[in-house]
Amino acid sequence: MTHRETSTPADARPARFSTAAGGALDAALAAGLSGYDRASALARFHRLSPEMIAAESPDAARAALREIERAMRAERARSGHWSYDFDRHISLLVAHRAETARLHRLLNGA
Repeated sequence: MTHRETSTPADARPARFSTAAGGALDAALAAGLSGYDRASALARFHRLSPEMIAAESPDAARAALREIERAMRAERARSGHWSYDFDRHISLLVAHRAETARLHRLLNGA
């Protein structure tokens, strides 16, 4: 039996898979951002009061971002452990991107 050459060199496969994975992640984030519900996403953070969530100030947006970042650090620390949840990590990343955009809007007055 002879070995046939494949059309893709072996060293190009990781790059191809990395590109495909990046595209899938971008699609998941875009879908999450389009359906982002701020009130329900932030309600799970017990340190944020309903008044803080509803506030339209840069300080409230910064407080939300701090809580999201704290949760993201905790989730990253679980990476590789059975309790790690990729979907939870994605939802935190979506919330972080949405809240960062909100903070920029509040700071720029748009």
